[in-house]
Amino acid sequence: MIQNLTNLSKTLILSSIFIIIIQLIFTSYEVNGNSMKPTLEDGDRVLVIKLNYINMPFIEEKIIINNPEKDSIIAFRKKDEDIELVKRVIGLPNEKVDIKNRTVYINDILQEQGLGITNPQSDFPIILEENCIFVLGDNRNSSNDSRRFGCIPIENIDGQVAMRVWPLNKIKLYR
Repeated sequence: MIQNLTNLSKTLILSSIFIIIIQLIFTSYEVNGNSMKPTLEDGDRVLVIKLNYINMPFIEEKIIINNPEKDSIIAFRKKDEDIELVKRVIGLPNEKVDIKNRTVYINDILQEQGLGITNPQSDFPIILEENCIFVLGDNRNSSNDSRRFGCIPIENIDGQVAMRVWPLNKIKLYR
């Protein structure tokens, strides 16, 4: 009897530690809307790896280990709002982003994925600040992104999308 309780206690402790570690490394996001089609669709659930963007609970700051890479898919919260978004990184800090004639240019180089997009609501070209990135949805004509709300401060990033986990028939790794 005591042996069974000891084994049960060990199992519960190890399971709890495992769950805590997983929650420190990953978070889950739900994709809302069609802005990331065809890569991700409305209602998809993704696991976001948080290792490069660690929240420090007691000092309320974020430690940023690595900046996002171009073309990676990130999850972040919009400035001053509690809206979770999933978008693709197009421009990195200190890069020039231009949208003209419905085409995206980064540092004056045509971006093939950015052809035929709607014209932005703000003035372009822009030079991204040191701590900002420029994001667009893959479905460029139906996306609320940096064309509307500006660049994303790196400290607002929750992490990089690592895997689609729902629906089960569409599980896919993104890293």
